[in-house]
Amino acid sequence: MVASLFADTPTAAAGFFAAAGVPALPPLTLGTVLAVMATALLVFVSVGVIYLSTVEWRDRRRRRSPAARS
Repeated sequence: MVASLFADTPTAAAGFFAAAGVPALPPLTLGTVLAVMATALLVFVSVGVIYLSTVEWRDRRRRRSPAARS
């Protein structure tokens, strides 16, 4: 009974998106997956470097301030 309820769900969803003018997604290839992973890793590393640089800059300012010397 449950299987018959969901048997036509992908077709209905594809029909809905096609009627709305949304183009179909191309199939995932190994190159596409690797490109997405490389981009995500690049963003992750870049954000980490910016964060660590900012923390180090704030710490350097704190160590140089006169209030920290007393």
